[in-house]
Parts: sequence; structure tokens; C-alpha cells
Amino acid sequence: MENRDSYVYGILPDVHFRYSAAEISYAVTAASHLHGIDDTGTELLGRTMLAAFFLADLVKEETKVSVQIRFYDDSEIHSVLAYSTRDGRMKSTLRYRPEEDVEQDQISEENLGILKVFRWRGGECIYQSIVPFRNVSFETNIENYLRDSEQVPSFLVIFFRQDGLHWNVRGLFLQALPEAKPGHVEAVREWAETIEANKTDFLAENIQECLDRLGKLGSTIVHTLEEGQPEFKCDCSEQKIKELIQTLGKEEAMDIAEEQGQIEVTCEFCNSVYRFPKEQVLELF
Repeated sequence: MENRDSYVYGILPDVHFRYSAAEISYAVTAASHLHGIDDTGTELLGRTMLAAFFLADLVKEETKVSVQIRFYDDSEIHSVLAYSTRDGRMKSTLRYRPEEDVEQDQISEENLGILKVFRWRGGECIYQSIVPFRNVSFETNIENYLRDSEQVPSFLVIFFRQDGLHWNVRGLFLQALPEAKPGHVEAVREWAETIEANKTDFLAENIQECLDRLGKLGSTIVHTLEEGQPEFKCDCSEQKIKELIQTLGKEEAMDIAEEQGQIEVTCEFCNSVYRFPKEQVLELF
């Protein structure tokens, strides 16, 4: 499958909104196949990847954004986690809950779990927000998070379709700029609702077609500021794993190495395996 993923950042100057449009079909398909995720899990993973990407664009600094959803014990999915930079360097994973740990009939009518949004710079967390993940659509949860945590009107539309072994995944994110007036917000809300109701017409082909149709829908200018290509790419390395081992402390690390003859670490995002014989573990301290 050729990587035809792409993104476009820009503004709608007539209504003082910014937009982000992205296709991450290749990235989602790669992640789904790598982790052996079923169809339901793949749709959740793809939506989480898009959310991380769109939220990363809201911060102009060199940061990385992670979006994680932890579900309550009645869900077969334990959690989903995605990281992205604003230029679309993505990694993601999804964990299923062991069948024996699934609690039946404990579902909340209001909340399904917890949504966590973190921003990272240089490996350190510089921002965190933890809110309920409610029993509404994924897109509504992200819109509510932005409304409540950032106090910014935002609208998100996501298109998902499976074609054989591949997935078509595209999204459009619209967010008010400070100059937007209530009339502008209401107009864009109506556009987003129309796109949501006609996602196949707007998002089934490619994101540029979606932007062209958006311009015609609102009789508005769609101004492009930046274009690029997202990529599913893990940033793990031997050095990072060494630093992780060092956080265990010498005593605990050497106990593991003595018992197993080595320390073996598998990256949860790309399944790369790192092995350190006990002699090499000792050299880390």
C-alpha cells in the first residue's frame, strides 16, 4: 500500500476559523496490522490518532501530544494511546482487557472511561488534562474537551471506511480564532453538521476535495498555510531504553538481569525488541 497520507493546515478568513484536514489511511492500516487489532479497535485507534494530530497543531512549540482513553472494567478494550507531533509523526497502540477481568453489567449511563490529553517537550510533561470520556460519540468527546478545557468552539468530522485489508481514514477539524463572532461560530457549526451528515460526499475521496466542497458549501475562502505528509513512525531507540532501565535503579535492574540473564524490553508501539545482557546492564550504572 503506497503512503498517500497528507495533511493541510489553513484558515477560513471570512469566518475567522482555522482548519486542519488530514488523511491517515496508511498510518492507521499500518498500526492495525502491526498490533493485530480488530475492526472496532481499529476505528477507535484511528480516531485517537487523528485527535492527537489535530490537537498537536494547536501548539506551535516543538511539542508532542498524547491522547489516551482508559475504559472502565466493563469494556473489552482496556485503553488506547496515540502520540503525534504537528508535522504528523505518529505512534499508537491499543490494549485489550483480559476476558476474565471484564465486569459485566457495570457500564455507566453517562461515562465510559477517562480521557487524558498530555503535551510533552523533551520527554517531560508540560501540560495535562484529565476529563471523563462520556457515553457520546468520540468526536463529541473531543469537542467537549476543547470547549470545557480550552474554551474554544471546535468541530470535528471523521470518515472511516474499510476496503479489504486497508482503511480509508480522513478527518476535518475546525476551530474558532479569537476574532470569530457568534454568527461565525453558528455558520461553521451548520457547515460541520452538513459535512457530518454527508461524510461520504465530502471525505470519501481525498482531503483536498473536502476543502473544495467546504468552500462551495459556505461560499467562503479556504486559504492553505501548510501541507505535509503524516507518518506512522516510532521514535524508540536503544538509548531511550537504556535510560528507562536506569530509572529502575541499579539494585532492581541487576535483580532482573541476574534472574533472567538479561533485560528484554519490547516497545509497545512498534514491537521492536531490545535485549541487554547482565554485563551490559551493569555498565549502565
